[in-house]
Amino acid sequence: MTKTAPTAEARVDSRAKFTVRGWCFLVAAVVCLAAATWLGRKDVLALSLFLGMLPLFSSLAMWLIKPRVLLKRSVDPALVTVGDAASVALRVRRRSQFGSRRRSETSGSTTHDRAAVEVHERVDPQLGKNQDFSVPVSGVPVEYTVRPRRRGMYELGPATVRVQDPFGVVTELLDVAERTTLQVAPDAEDLTELGASRVRETGGDPSRRAMPQPGPDNVTTREYRHGDPMRRVHWAASAKHGELMVRQEDPRSTRKAVLVLDMAQEHWPGERVWAGILPSTEEFEWGARATASALDHLTRRETVVFALDDQGRALPHGDLESTDQRDTSVTDNTALEVVHGLAQAALVSRPEPDAATDPLTARFDREALTHPLLLITGKLSAEAARRYVTAAKGNVAGSVIMVLDPPLARPESADILETSGWSVVLVTRWTDIDAAWTSILDGATLLDPPPAPPGVEQLNMDHVMGHFRSRTTA
Repeated sequence: MTKTAPTAEARVDSRAKFTVRGWCFLVAAVVCLAAATWLGRKDVLALSLFLGMLPLFSSLAMWLIKPRVLLKRSVDPALVTVGDAASVALRVRRRSQFGSRRRSETSGSTTHDRAAVEVHERVDPQLGKNQDFSVPVSGVPVEYTVRPRRRGMYELGPATVRVQDPFGVVTELLDVAERTTLQVAPDAEDLTELGASRVRETGGDPSRRAMPQPGPDNVTTREYRHGDPMRRVHWAASAKHGELMVRQEDPRSTRKAVLVLDMAQEHWPGERVWAGILPSTEEFEWGARATASALDHLTRRETVVFALDDQGRALPHGDLESTDQRDTSVTDNTALEVVHGLAQAALVSRPEPDAATDPLTARFDREALTHPLLLITGKLSAEAARRYVTAAKGNVAGSVIMVLDPPLARPESADILETSGWSVVLVTRWTDIDAAWTSILDGATLLDPPPAPPGVEQLNMDHVMGHFRSRTTA
């Protein structure tokens, strides 16, 4: 079952002004008044009074009897992954003695008169374009679709509702300050099976516990949850239960690993971008996608993952807000909630903690996290590298993926980690996540350059050698 965002409903602040028709009435009144004075015609004078008083009285009535417009906005689903579509529904109800301009809708041979108001909806550029609608005031929803291009927390709105008097000479612009939140989780990428098996067998992890071999007799299923890959659907069980069921195999052994996503703003010094309303960098966005991919990959392959941030706190789970006391272990049943929770991951500025009061070290010691460790971080300082080495001193194996920002240079922290026995993978935000994943055991430097601009051919070694051969032949 998909989640629906809480409906936003709010009164609005208003401001009134004359429409083009209203200004035309006033100009016509002035012209008629001048003509009546010049010609001495009382009927023309009466016409000028009518033309002038109509917009004035309409404006006074709009000021005395404030239009009460209620706008409701709902999002379904309230949480999506990057590239998925979400439907936004707008409903408007008007509670005043003024009607808006009448719109005629014809269905077959029946004509229905229905009042409508103009609504201008502001949309984040990462979700799409601003929207303009004619929304019925009867509460009939008008929907539009957004398709986010970046992870984060996005606010839909504010909206501006345009209400007119029955004559169309005065318009009231009603500003809706209420906003509705849409959560966008990173899209987990498929990782190479070889990398998963090598990581699972790294070190002599004493926490591994033998269990029966998986097979057709011990395959279990559960109901499909939004975000589950279709390749895991168990079609026979789905046909039996009448709903989509997802395959879950009992693991051959319980393996454990530790996954840490660094959220310290000082460790991600790249150019600042916004993930909706959350501060971020392009390098951190790469790290969030890599975290989601590794978490999804390992939990689907019989591994319990302890997912932490740089302060030793559990990564956020879906809609839950408090993460201090939550269990850090993530299994196949809860991995999707953590991946969805990465929509809330944001950079926070904080100093390096003292060794005696380091919360990450305290978490490792308290829960005896001696399992293989994967750290995803940015450009670490030497002090931060020594802190991670101290915190993970009891782990059987340590790997780190460092996402560097230009100018690309090997940081001192990479040498400190390698000297302490860690495998270090240096990447950029243009590096393929799967390539970094398959290199975490032995370490690598994958500083891929930015892609060439559209229409510009990127020079590679084949071109260089071909040019060299042609010149040699000549």
